[in-house]
Amino acid sequence: MDQMKRKSYKFRIVNTAIMAVSLSGMMTIYITFINLGMVDRFVCYWFKAWMLAAPVAFVCVMIIASPVQQLTRRLLDS
Repeated sequence: MDQMKRKSYKFRIVNTAIMAVSLSGMMTIYITFINLGMVDRFVCYWFKAWMLAAPVAFVCVMIIASPVQQLTRRLLDS
């Protein structure tokens, strides 16, 4: 049972990290492009924004994932 909890916890952390990195990457590249256009050093500006956004996204996904899953279950079960 204890090993099952560890696997579940590990899955949640890895899943959250992948979700946070991919979504924050896509959002920051879009917002950076909208704000600046395709300028010199675009990648540098985007990468800085991404490095600031990724940890915040990770925390947000950790906080909101469970309530969203519960809401989804309720919506689909009704």
